[in-house]
Amino acid sequence: MEITINRNNDTPVYIQIKNSIRQKIISGRLPNGLKLPAERTIAMELGVSRNTVVRAYQELIAEGFVVVSAKPKGYFVREVRKSASERVFHPLANMRRYNYTEKESLFDDIFRRSTTEEYVSLAGINVCLPDPEDFSYSYKEFYDCDENEADRLKRNICRMLASKDIFVSEKNIQLMSETTQALEYIMSLYLRDGDTVIVEEPVVAGTVNVLRNKGANVICVKMQEDGMDLDELERLVEAYAPRFIYTMPNLHNPTGRIMPLEKRIRLLEIARKRDVPIIEENSLGDFRYEGRELPSLYSLDKNKMVLYVDTFNLTFLPGINTAFVVGPAEPVEMMGRLIVTGQNTIYRVSHAMLNRFIESGRMEKRKAFLRAHFRRQRDLLCNELEPLKKQGLCFDVPEGGLCIWCKLPDDVNEKKLFITAGEKGLLYMPGSVFFPYGYSGSGYIRLCFSNVTEEGMTRGAKILSESMELSRKKFKDWRAESEKDSAVR
Repeated sequence: MEITINRNNDTPVYIQIKNSIRQKIISGRLPNGLKLPAERTIAMELGVSRNTVVRAYQELIAEGFVVVSAKPKGYFVREVRKSASERVFHPLANMRRYNYTEKESLFDDIFRRSTTEEYVSLAGINVCLPDPEDFSYSYKEFYDCDENEADRLKRNICRMLASKDIFVSEKNIQLMSETTQALEYIMSLYLRDGDTVIVEEPVVAGTVNVLRNKGANVICVKMQEDGMDLDELERLVEAYAPRFIYTMPNLHNPTGRIMPLEKRIRLLEIARKRDVPIIEENSLGDFRYEGRELPSLYSLDKNKMVLYVDTFNLTFLPGINTAFVVGPAEPVEMMGRLIVTGQNTIYRVSHAMLNRFIESGRMEKRKAFLRAHFRRQRDLLCNELEPLKKQGLCFDVPEGGLCIWCKLPDDVNEKKLFITAGEKGLLYMPGSVFFPYGYSGSGYIRLCFSNVTEEGMTRGAKILSESMELSRKKFKDWRAESEKDSAVR
């Protein structure tokens, strides 16, 4: 059984072994009932301790992929069980509802630091551009408005969605403050402890944490160049009977990938066959710089299987947060019953401002302005990164979005690179925060160009190049020292 590990990867070796075997089981390459190699056999082949392999097998047993037997003796592949593999409860643990993972903590800390002047920041998606036209009104006129601003905004959203071939009425729309709040309310309505939700991987840490804190068992399906691996998704849906599939088919964060039309149709068919609803997030959909805009899953769906989530938070004025969910009338009505803060005055004011912005025609002008600006930002950053390809950095130029997803060469350690670059004044998101269960192979980094100057991009690329070379040298020195110690032993 071929297992590949990368000793330069920050993911612990036992998790790399576990993930490799798990992937082979899910793909069907290791069929049910197959006897797996002994611990010592794998340990000798990989040059690791037996305890490392034992720990990997223990993880697989806990997740229901492997069973251990006394007669016949050994480890065997078993049929994946439909259960919450990670949740271990005792009375106090069951009372504690909120979990704050290390990955989310790191993500939030990096995002917080990205707004300071201490670093060249390629870390956070942060659109702070002022409106190209002056947009100023007296707050008094918003407070004095008699019209129901929420209903008015829903009508405006209906007209905007119609341009995307999404034809709905006000009863199909529920206003929120942000996309994560939308996800929380959806999970509150439909999720029970231990229910499974399938997400694309890599995935934003905060999304995973919202799901986990609603009691979900989060299962990841890997991404291909054109979106999620639907063959793997089909096997996971069969194995886990998930409550939802969560996806970003347009300009996925962090990879920037776009799911083609044929895959969107097949995804809907998989969901229909197994009666699994889909949550479609389109928060970066307005930042497409080239290529033809594809139909949303919602517009293609004929079976009321999709909830569509979008936001104005990146296109409207900074600090005015408004997002929305589109779906069948029944769940949308139930979400409205859960939301009581939506009637507060502050929401009325922000809705009124947004209505004026849309109805004046400035929203479409602003989107055009943002697309032109960030397309130029994307091109500038890609040009600065192009020379780093000779050092082994791999990336594709995305058709839109606000970041570049880069793959590091095998001999550059992701964690050491992040520390070295930070010491030199560069901040970005390390790839590890987007993989809830770790990964094998090369590391990744996400570089955002939404809030950095041209000078900052040049300096940032230079720091990244220097840091890669330093990290590579340290790795070579470490390997030479290890080989010297092995020869002495």
